[in-house]
Amino acid sequence: MQISRNAKRAAVAVVLLGAVAGVSPAFADAGEDVTSRLNNQTNPNDHISYAFSWQSSGNKNVGVKDEKADGNDVYSEFDRKNTKGLRLWNKQGAGTTTWSDSSTSNYVVKVTACVHFDWTFDKCGPDDRPGDGR
Repeated sequence: MQISRNAKRAAVAVVLLGAVAGVSPAFADAGEDVTSRLNNQTNPNDHISYAFSWQSSGNKNVGVKDEKADGNDVYSEFDRKNTKGLRLWNKQGAGTTTWSDSSTSNYVVKVTACVHFDWTFDKCGPDDRPGDGR
């Protein structure tokens, strides 16, 4: 049985198209560091909360650091590629960092640093998402 030249080309085109369209890398990341810092509004050099996910680690987890000894808990609101609206609390106190679980396939795509206040509204810093120019 002999296959025509055009049939061979068509078969190669189908294989290449399938490879491009259907195969994604097993592991990916957000393409950049995603970070958010909440500063004191009256003194921008007074850092309160810092949330981050590093591309060098594949954006596989989130860290949230309490940067102020004020007795208030801090947290990060974050999204993963396939899971939205997650929250990571740090209730350990100033100078400590809490880490989320890790996932290389469901990597972090947004972080927001926040502080919890009793008897009033919480405050959050700016969101950071890949490609937003921050």
